Amino acid sequence: MAVALVTRLFWVVLGLAIAALAARIGIGSIDEPGAGMMSVGLGLLMAAIGLGSGARLLLGQSAPLPAQPWTRDMIVRIGGVIVLLMVYVALFERVGFLLTTFALMSVLLLTFAQLRWMWALTLAALLSVSNYALFKLLLGTQLPAGILG
Repeated sequence: MAVALVTRLFWVVLGLAIAALAARIGIGSIDEPGAGMMSVGLGLLMAAIGLGSGARLLLGQSAPLPAQPWTRDMIVRIGGVIVLLMVYVALFERVGFLLTTFALMSVLLLTFAQLRWMWALTLAALLSVSNYALFKLLLGTQLPAGILG
């Protein structure tokens, strides 16, 4: 139970850290959301899920974890994604939405999804441009242009 509780606490702390880092980018308002609003919301949601799951565990309402919840491969994958997301947040404003999103998606698709490089780069470009179109053009969200001006 101790490992399960520490795992839930880890997700709470990580969610709060993501929310705090994203808030530095700027959350804006309901009428004019800032670039960090969605990440703040998702970080808080992650923390809330971790808190709820931890509470259920303490109350005995949670299903037990598998016998070996943390394999070496899982730790490396989770750690890699966390590092990539921290780098993404750190570079987001300076480098800009399109380039940082393209780089993040490329690395994720190449390393974790293990797509061939041509498919990974094509899909990363499509995802970056479509997300830019959705958030910037359709929803009017302020996204940092970074080095692209």
